[in-house]
Amino acid sequence: MQSGKFLAIMVCAVAATTATSIARVDAPCDKGYRDATPAELGTMMAVLQAAKKALPPAPAGWVILGDDQISVPSNICRDYEVAPWNYHFNRSYQRVDDQEARNKVIADAAAISAAALEQKQPRLDAVMARMEKLSQAQMALVQKGDYAGAEAINVKMAKAEEDYKKILDEGDSAQQMASAVEKASRDMEMRIFVRVNTNSETPDSSARSLPLPPGARAAYRWSTIRGDVSEDHALILLGQWQPTAEGSWKRVRHPNVTPTAAQVISISIAADPNRLAPTIGSIDVKNMATAIAN
Repeated sequence: MQSGKFLAIMVCAVAATTATSIARVDAPCDKGYRDATPAELGTMMAVLQAAKKALPPAPAGWVILGDDQISVPSNICRDYEVAPWNYHFNRSYQRVDDQEARNKVIADAAAISAAALEQKQPRLDAVMARMEKLSQAQMALVQKGDYAGAEAINVKMAKAEEDYKKILDEGDSAQQMASAVEKASRDMEMRIFVRVNTNSETPDSSARSLPLPPGARAAYRWSTIRGDVSEDHALILLGQWQPTAEGSWKRVRHPNVTPTAAQVISISIAADPNRLAPTIGSIDVKNMATAIAN
């Protein structure tokens, strides 16, 4: 399936992005840029190494996509160098042990759809022949200048098109194919995003609170549909966050902490509904929380 390739591309793109400068956006940088010092790079690398170590390996039958390497910002706009630096590590997983079975689900549904279409084909061909005759008659009337007669044929043509669609939509082969695609795509991908020093995080409006993992400040879970597939999400916040009236969480800033140190960490997880809970349990949240500067 193409989704695996897409995720791999996205992982590479993220890695390339994190290697560039912090706060390098469309806004001008009046004070210019400078390279991060070895100490600053070391601080960020240590935080992300702890995050990487805390994430679960690929489950049995799964693989980790991309090179899974840590990359940190190498330079920064001096306008923002005293603000907490934002950096992150992402990991994407894909299931590979049952691809043949997934392909068979699609192939079986396609065969059922093809057989249903074959049974309908004689009637569809008859309607198409009727439409062709109507088209020829309409053209002949136009050539004679009988535009009223030609326009009247439009009613018959519309009825023929309606009959064609009705035959085509008979049965449930289309629904079976949609169900097969959903089944074949279920529990095939999983993503974990670790973000350091983000200004704010916002759980979905439908999110419900989760029992707090050790070391967490807040934790939420909610559901979405991605394509035709149900997917659940979790957001876990580590460090000092302040809730807002709008439902977001704002980072509590510590001016005395070095900008490269981890003041807060957020963990976002996207996975199949049945896989989300064990995935959360497999993350060493407590150990990741020890990377936060006091």
